[in-house]
Amino acid sequence: MSILARIRAHGGEVIRNEWRITMRKGRLSAAALEWIAGRRTELMREVWPEFDDWNERAAIREYCGGMSRAEAEAAAYVDVTKC
Repeated sequence: MSILARIRAHGGEVIRNEWRITMRKGRLSAAALEWIAGRRTELMREVWPEFDDWNERAAIREYCGGMSRAEAEAAAYVDVTKC
């Protein structure tokens, strides 16, 4: 069962806004929330298939381009979402 399916099975919901996610926990226990937090990257991949491309582009812009992380993330988002 996927992480997203487990969250939904317990009344939770994951909401993506651009490259950020928030979660309504529903009936998830503290232990379940901790388990999910340890699998954030996997969850991001489920919620947003372009996550790895976005993350790589943001890292390149940050480390090679000298941008702040916030600037790099915003610019990378534009890169991966334009068609």
